[in-house]
Amino acid sequence: MVYLAPTVPPIIESSLNRTRSTLPPDTPYRTQAVEVVDRHGAPLRFEVRRPVDESVEVPVLVILAGLKTGHRTLDRLPPCGANALVAYAYPYDRERWRTQSHFGHALAVWSMVRRLSDQIEALLAWLRREPWCDAERVTLCGGSLGAILLPTILRELKSRGVPVRRAVFAYGGAGRVSLAWLTLRHRSAVLAALGALLAFAFLRHVEPARHLPRLQGEFLVISSPDDERVPVRCAARFEALLPEPKRVVHLAGEHLDTERPDLIAAVVDIATGWLIERDAFNP
Repeated sequence: MVYLAPTVPPIIESSLNRTRSTLPPDTPYRTQAVEVVDRHGAPLRFEVRRPVDESVEVPVLVILAGLKTGHRTLDRLPPCGANALVAYAYPYDRERWRTQSHFGHALAVWSMVRRLSDQIEALLAWLRREPWCDAERVTLCGGSLGAILLPTILRELKSRGVPVRRAVFAYGGAGRVSLAWLTLRHRSAVLAALGALLAFAFLRHVEPARHLPRLQGEFLVISSPDDERVPVRCAARFEALLPEPKRVVHLAGEHLDTERPDLIAAVVDIATGWLIERDAFNP
Protein backbone atom coordinates (compact mmCIF):
# COMPACT_ATOMS: atom_id res chain seq x y z
CA MET A 1 0.00 0.00 0.00
CA VAL A 2 1.28 3.46 -0.85
CA TYR A 3 -0.09 6.60 0.72
CA LEU A 4 1.15 9.99 -0.32
CA ALA A 5 0.53 13.02 1.83
CA PRO A 6 -0.68 16.09 -0.09
CA THR A 7 2.11 17.14 -2.41
CA VAL A 8 3.71 20.44 -1.51
CA PRO A 9 5.65 22.65 -3.88
CA PRO A 10 9.39 22.35 -3.50
CA ILE A 11 11.43 25.10 -1.91
CA ILE A 12 12.92 27.09 -4.77
CA GLU A 13 16.48 28.18 -4.08
CA SER A 14 17.86 31.20 -5.90
CA SER A 15 20.99 29.22 -6.80
CA LEU A 16 18.89 26.86 -8.91
CA ASN A 17 18.67 29.55 -11.56
CA ARG A 18 22.34 29.18 -12.40
CA THR A 19 23.55 26.97 -15.24
CA ARG A 20 25.01 23.70 -13.99
CA SER A 21 27.44 21.46 -15.80
CA THR A 22 26.24 17.88 -15.96
CA LEU A 23 27.69 14.42 -16.31
CA PRO A 24 26.09 11.52 -18.22
CA PRO A 25 24.04 9.09 -16.08
CA ASP A 26 26.48 6.25 -16.88
CA THR A 27 29.53 8.25 -15.81
CA PRO A 28 32.24 6.05 -14.25
CA TYR A 29 32.58 6.26 -10.49
CA ARG A 30 35.08 5.46 -7.78
CA THR A 31 34.66 4.36 -4.16
CA GLN A 32 36.95 5.56 -1.41
CA ALA A 33 37.21 5.09 2.36
CA VAL A 34 37.75 8.34 4.25
CA GLU A 35 38.92 8.95 7.80
CA VAL A 36 39.05 12.41 9.38
CA VAL A 37 38.56 13.75 12.92
CA ASP A 38 35.71 15.76 14.40
CA ARG A 39 35.98 18.92 16.50
CA HIS A 40 37.06 16.87 19.53
CA GLY A 41 39.69 14.89 17.71
CA ALA A 42 37.60 11.73 17.61
CA PRO A 43 38.03 9.62 14.46
CA LEU A 44 35.28 9.76 11.87
CA ARG A 45 34.98 7.12 9.14
CA PHE A 46 32.79 7.01 6.07
CA GLU A 47 32.77 5.64 2.55
CA VAL A 48 32.23 7.73 -0.59
CA ARG A 49 31.04 6.68 -4.03
CA ARG A 50 31.32 9.50 -6.56
CA PRO A 51 32.03 10.19 -10.23
CA VAL A 52 35.66 9.91 -11.25
CA ASP A 53 35.47 13.34 -12.90
CA GLU A 54 36.09 15.87 -10.10
CA SER A 55 35.60 18.94 -12.27
CA VAL A 56 31.79 18.89 -12.08
CA GLU A 57 29.83 19.49 -8.88
CA VAL A 58 27.27 16.78 -8.14
CA PRO A 59 24.49 16.31 -5.56
CA VAL A 60 25.38 14.31 -2.46
CA LEU A 61 23.24 11.91 -0.43
CA VAL A 62 24.65 11.22 3.05
CA ILE A 63 23.31 7.97 4.48
CA LEU A 64 23.04 6.90 8.12
CA ALA A 65 21.83 3.31 8.07
CA GLY A 66 21.39 0.73 10.84
CA LEU A 67 24.04 0.23 13.50
CA LYS A 68 25.51 -2.92 11.96
CA THR A 69 25.00 -1.81 8.36
CA GLY A 70 27.04 1.39 8.09
CA HIS A 71 30.21 -0.20 6.76
CA ARG A 72 28.25 -2.21 4.15
CA THR A 73 25.72 0.37 2.99
CA LEU A 74 27.18 1.17 -0.43
CA ASP A 75 27.52 -2.53 -1.25
CA ARG A 76 23.71 -2.77 -1.15
CA LEU A 77 23.00 0.24 -3.37
CA PRO A 78 22.89 0.59 -7.16
CA PRO A 79 25.36 2.78 -9.13
CA CYS A 80 24.89 6.43 -8.27
CA GLY A 81 25.08 7.95 -11.77
CA ALA A 82 26.00 11.64 -11.77
CA ASN A 83 25.65 11.87 -7.99
CA ALA A 84 27.68 11.06 -4.89
CA LEU A 85 26.72 8.73 -2.05
CA VAL A 86 28.31 8.91 1.39
CA ALA A 87 27.79 6.10 3.93
CA TYR A 88 28.56 6.97 7.54
CA ALA A 89 30.14 4.24 9.71
CA TYR A 90 29.10 4.33 13.37
CA PRO A 91 32.05 4.61 15.77
CA TYR A 92 31.84 1.34 17.67
CA ASP A 93 33.92 -1.82 17.93
CA ARG A 94 32.05 -4.54 16.02
CA GLU A 95 34.13 -7.36 17.46
CA ARG A 96 33.62 -6.19 21.03
CA TRP A 97 29.89 -5.71 20.39
CA ARG A 98 29.44 -9.44 19.78
CA THR A 99 30.57 -10.30 23.31
CA GLN A 100 28.91 -7.47 25.22
CA SER A 101 25.83 -7.76 27.43
CA HIS A 102 22.66 -5.78 26.77
CA PHE A 103 23.84 -3.27 29.38
CA GLY A 104 27.17 -3.03 27.54
CA HIS A 105 25.30 -2.40 24.29
CA ALA A 106 23.32 0.41 25.94
CA LEU A 107 26.51 2.06 27.20
CA ALA A 108 28.14 1.73 23.78
CA VAL A 109 25.14 3.32 22.06
CA TRP A 110 24.97 6.09 24.67
CA SER A 111 28.66 6.89 24.14
CA MET A 112 28.22 6.84 20.38
CA VAL A 113 25.12 9.03 20.10
CA ARG A 114 26.58 11.75 22.32
CA ARG A 115 28.99 12.73 19.54
CA LEU A 116 26.97 11.95 16.42
CA SER A 117 26.20 15.58 15.64
CA ASP A 118 29.90 16.44 15.94
CA GLN A 119 30.68 13.63 13.53
CA ILE A 120 28.12 14.60 10.91
CA GLU A 121 29.12 18.26 11.18
CA ALA A 122 32.73 17.24 10.45
CA LEU A 123 31.57 15.05 7.55
CA LEU A 124 29.63 17.94 6.00
CA ALA A 125 32.63 20.26 6.47
CA TRP A 126 34.80 17.72 4.63
CA LEU A 127 32.28 17.58 1.79
CA ARG A 128 32.23 21.36 1.40
CA ARG A 129 35.97 21.30 0.77
CA GLU A 130 35.70 18.75 -2.02
CA PRO A 131 35.63 20.20 -5.58
CA TRP A 132 33.01 17.68 -6.77
CA CYS A 133 30.46 18.43 -4.02
CA ASP A 134 27.51 20.69 -4.79
CA ALA A 135 27.14 22.05 -1.26
CA GLU A 136 23.64 23.39 -2.01
CA ARG A 137 22.37 19.92 -2.91
CA VAL A 138 23.40 17.83 0.08
CA THR A 139 20.66 15.65 1.59
CA LEU A 140 20.75 13.57 4.77
CA CYS A 141 19.03 10.19 4.75
CA GLY A 142 18.44 8.04 7.84
CA GLY A 143 17.38 4.41 7.63
CA SER A 144 16.29 2.27 10.59
CA LEU A 145 18.44 3.45 13.54
CA GLY A 146 19.67 6.29 11.36
CA ALA A 147 16.10 7.57 10.94
CA ILE A 148 15.62 7.55 14.72
CA LEU A 149 18.84 9.48 15.34
CA LEU A 150 18.57 11.93 12.45
CA PRO A 151 16.08 14.38 14.06
CA THR A 152 18.55 15.07 16.88
CA ILE A 153 21.38 15.59 14.40
CA LEU A 154 19.34 17.94 12.20
CA ARG A 155 18.26 20.10 15.11
CA GLU A 156 21.76 20.36 16.56
CA LEU A 157 23.28 21.15 13.18
CA LYS A 158 20.78 23.98 12.69
CA SER A 159 21.66 25.40 16.12
CA ARG A 160 25.29 25.49 15.00
CA GLY A 161 24.51 27.34 11.79
CA VAL A 162 24.70 24.26 9.56
CA PRO A 163 21.09 23.82 8.36
CA VAL A 164 20.15 20.94 6.06
CA ARG A 165 17.36 21.75 3.59
CA ARG A 166 16.13 18.22 2.88
CA ALA A 167 16.05 14.93 4.76
CA VAL A 168 14.75 11.41 4.16
CA PHE A 169 13.59 9.18 7.03
CA ALA A 170 13.12 5.49 6.27
CA TYR A 171 11.68 3.05 8.80
CA GLY A 172 12.08 5.16 11.93
CA GLY A 173 9.84 5.66 14.92
CA ALA A 174 9.28 7.90 17.93
CA GLY A 175 8.99 6.90 21.57
CA ARG A 176 12.22 5.26 22.69
CA VAL A 177 10.67 3.36 25.60
CA SER A 178 7.81 2.02 23.49
CA LEU A 179 10.23 1.13 20.70
CA ALA A 180 12.44 -0.85 23.06
CA TRP A 181 9.56 -2.59 24.83
CA LEU A 182 7.49 -3.47 21.76
CA THR A 183 10.52 -4.56 19.73
CA LEU A 184 11.89 -6.89 22.42
CA ARG A 185 8.71 -8.21 24.07
CA HIS A 186 8.47 -11.12 21.62
CA ARG A 187 11.86 -12.37 22.80
CA SER A 188 11.12 -12.11 26.52
CA ALA A 189 9.29 -9.83 28.93
CA VAL A 190 12.41 -9.47 31.08
CA LEU A 191 14.55 -8.41 28.12
CA ALA A 192 11.84 -5.99 26.96
CA ALA A 193 11.63 -4.41 30.42
CA LEU A 194 15.41 -4.09 30.61
CA GLY A 195 15.58 -2.55 27.13
CA ALA A 196 12.84 -0.05 27.97
CA LEU A 197 14.60 0.91 31.21
CA LEU A 198 17.95 1.40 29.50
CA ALA A 199 16.37 3.40 26.69
CA PHE A 200 14.65 5.64 29.24
CA ALA A 201 17.86 6.14 31.23
CA PHE A 202 20.42 6.61 28.49
CA LEU A 203 18.69 7.80 25.32
CA ARG A 204 16.52 10.74 26.36
CA HIS A 205 18.76 13.14 24.44
CA VAL A 206 18.04 11.41 21.13
CA GLU A 207 14.31 10.83 21.59
CA PRO A 208 12.83 11.84 18.19
CA ALA A 209 9.70 13.27 19.79
CA ARG A 210 11.81 16.00 21.42
CA HIS A 211 13.23 17.21 18.12
CA LEU A 212 10.82 16.42 15.28
CA PRO A 213 8.38 19.34 15.85
CA ARG A 214 11.26 21.83 15.73
CA LEU A 215 12.77 20.74 12.44
CA GLN A 216 12.66 22.94 9.35
CA GLY A 217 13.05 21.89 5.73
CA GLU A 218 11.48 19.45 3.29
CA PHE A 219 11.01 15.88 4.40
CA LEU A 220 10.25 12.45 3.00
CA VAL A 221 9.12 9.66 5.36
CA ILE A 222 8.98 6.02 4.29
CA SER A 223 7.58 3.28 6.53
CA SER A 224 5.58 0.06 6.51
CA PRO A 225 2.53 -1.03 8.51
CA ASP A 226 4.03 -4.54 8.34
CA ASP A 227 7.32 -3.52 9.98
CA GLU A 228 8.23 -6.20 12.54
CA ARG A 229 10.81 -4.02 14.33
CA VAL A 230 9.20 -0.58 14.47
CA PRO A 231 5.65 -0.76 15.84
CA VAL A 232 2.95 0.98 13.82
CA ARG A 233 2.11 3.41 16.60
CA CYS A 234 5.76 4.51 16.91
CA ALA A 235 6.03 5.05 13.15
CA ALA A 236 2.72 6.94 13.13
CA ARG A 237 3.86 9.19 15.97
CA PHE A 238 7.07 9.96 14.11
CA GLU A 239 5.11 10.93 10.98
CA ALA A 240 2.63 13.05 12.92
CA LEU A 241 5.30 15.04 14.79
CA LEU A 242 7.31 15.88 11.69
CA PRO A 243 6.24 19.31 10.40
CA GLU A 244 5.19 20.21 6.87
CA PRO A 245 6.23 20.27 4.10
CA LYS A 246 6.54 16.49 4.06
CA ARG A 247 5.61 13.50 1.97
CA VAL A 248 4.69 10.22 3.64
CA VAL A 249 4.92 6.90 1.79
CA HIS A 250 3.77 3.55 3.18
CA LEU A 251 5.20 0.42 1.59
CA ALA A 252 4.14 -3.18 2.03
CA GLY A 253 6.75 -5.48 3.53
CA GLU A 254 8.82 -5.84 6.66
CA HIS A 255 11.63 -3.72 8.10
CA LEU A 256 14.36 -2.28 5.89
CA ASP A 257 17.19 -4.80 5.96
CA THR A 258 20.33 -5.62 4.00
CA GLU A 259 18.90 -9.06 3.25
CA ARG A 260 15.85 -7.57 1.49
CA PRO A 261 17.25 -6.17 -1.77
CA ASP A 262 13.83 -5.67 -3.39
CA LEU A 263 12.75 -3.46 -0.49
CA ILE A 264 16.03 -1.53 -0.62
CA ALA A 265 15.48 -0.96 -4.34
CA ALA A 266 11.94 0.32 -3.72
CA VAL A 267 13.12 2.73 -1.01
CA VAL A 268 15.95 3.99 -3.22
CA ASP A 269 13.54 4.57 -6.13
CA ILE A 270 11.11 6.54 -3.97
CA ALA A 271 13.82 8.61 -2.29
CA THR A 272 15.71 9.47 -5.47
CA GLY A 273 12.47 10.25 -7.31
CA TRP A 274 11.47 12.68 -4.56
CA LEU A 275 14.91 14.29 -4.65
CA ILE A 276 14.91 14.56 -8.45
CA GLU A 277 11.59 16.46 -8.25
CA ARG A 278 13.41 19.00 -6.09
CA ASP A 279 16.50 19.20 -8.28
CA ALA A 280 18.46 17.70 -5.39
CA PHE A 281 19.56 14.60 -7.30
CA ASN A 282 20.50 13.97 -10.91
CA PRO A 283 18.44 11.44 -12.91
